[in-house]
Amino acid sequence: MQTINYKMEYSILEYVFGLIGPAIIIAAIFYPIADLKIGTLRLHLPTGVANGALMLLGAYVTYLTVGTLFKKRAANSRGASIVLDEKSMSFTTVKKFAGVLTAVNYDAIDKVTVTDIPETSTSSAEKTIEISAPSMTPKKYEFDAIHMAKDSDFDALVNVLKHRATGAAFKNI
Repeated sequence: MQTINYKMEYSILEYVFGLIGPAIIIAAIFYPIADLKIGTLRLHLPTGVANGALMLLGAYVTYLTVGTLFKKRAANSRGASIVLDEKSMSFTTVKKFAGVLTAVNYDAIDKVTVTDIPETSTSSAEKTIEISAPSMTPKKYEFDAIHMAKDSDFDALVNVLKHRATGAAFKNI
């Protein structure tokens, strides 16, 4: 049995976007907008309608950001690791903001796509593994090397899948 640490980290950008929604709501409350201008189109709306639309936009942005933070928290809730046994691999998936322990038998995997794009001067490195298991729900699972503790963990996961998921077709990108 082998364990790979797989922890979803919160980024500064997510926190910044988390502040944008409330900022839009506060701005809509304190700065009334008489009419809404989009490019050359000017909409003459009743008092408060433009501000109401901005408040709804702010609430939606806040919902998306908070939802993402709760999903990452749920993904880390059950140990934040990938456990590789002899017959299956288990990890945490997210269903409706709750972490659910999921086990995938190696025999159920029919396709493994390994993406290993090196870093260039214009883009960062991308290393992902996508596992397709048609008998499972959901049918695809993706693991990103960014969330693994060490670079060697990515290679270890690829090697385990190559040796144990013998019925799977492997594709390297």
